[in-house]
Amino acid sequence: MIRIGDYITVLRDGRITGHSRMADIDLPWIVRQMVGASTRDFARAHDHAFGEPVLEVSNVHLPRNGAPGYCVQDVSLTLRKGEIVGIYGLMGAGRTELFESIFGCHPDRASGSVRLLGQELMGKDVTACIHAGLALIPEDRKADGLVHSMSIADNLTLANLWRLATRGHLRAETERSAVAKFVQSLSIKARNPELEIGALSGGNQQKVVIGRALMTDPKVLLMDEPSRGIDIGAKADVFKVMRDLAKAGLGILFVTSDLEEVMALSDRIVVMSDGRLAAQFDVGEATHDAVVQASNSGQLIPA
Repeated sequence: MIRIGDYITVLRDGRITGHSRMADIDLPWIVRQMVGASTRDFARAHDHAFGEPVLEVSNVHLPRNGAPGYCVQDVSLTLRKGEIVGIYGLMGAGRTELFESIFGCHPDRASGSVRLLGQELMGKDVTACIHAGLALIPEDRKADGLVHSMSIADNLTLANLWRLATRGHLRAETERSAVAKFVQSLSIKARNPELEIGALSGGNQQKVVIGRALMTDPKVLLMDEPSRGIDIGAKADVFKVMRDLAKAGLGILFVTSDLEEVMALSDRIVVMSDGRLAAQFDVGEATHDAVVQASNSGQLIPA
């Protein structure tokens, strides 16, 4: 976006997409010129039926590490095939800790039940959860999602090497083909996939993290703050990917502290407060006031 005098000019992919006086524009106009539509257009639900329950979380507890009480206390929820369920809550509500419990990050501390297509995963480690069909997009991609000394291609294939290798040797052509497929399908703007991951913008780095998760062919995708720290255009791309994946039958459970985001993207909204499930809303029933009130309750409210 370029400002010259009283005018704003917006460029996308090297082409001018909008030019107008500053007095005549607003934020939605800027978004439309930058991404071709509004982010809410990308988030609008497709008409598709949900399938059978794919993830069933029952009575999950995670005690605090070295302190009394629980990070996650007696949380139960269900996710169906093709459904996007948004988990909303304030910092410290236990959202990330719930994902860690589901994904096998605390196999010796978490308790309860996590069933993926009927298979019990509670007590299993991260590797077992990935092989069963779970994938996680972490909250902090720089600290937990990327290996900064490796290339874009290597970051993409890192969790899927066992499928790309024969007798311990990587099949180079198969790896290149897989990388090219996900670079194209996720619109990752990379001049050369062999460049270090740091050559990409934050939004394209996030797409690489998502691509790596999708390469494992998951049945359920856990996304912790998927749009944090990325620009408007990349955010719209991520929202569109989520909706397309859900339409194809993938179950998506995502965490956000952005109220507008959870209202726009979710087929169903779960609210957490103080480690507990505070409320659940179908998308047609949720209101901004009700979601915010539940997030501040600190008490269990029946769904």
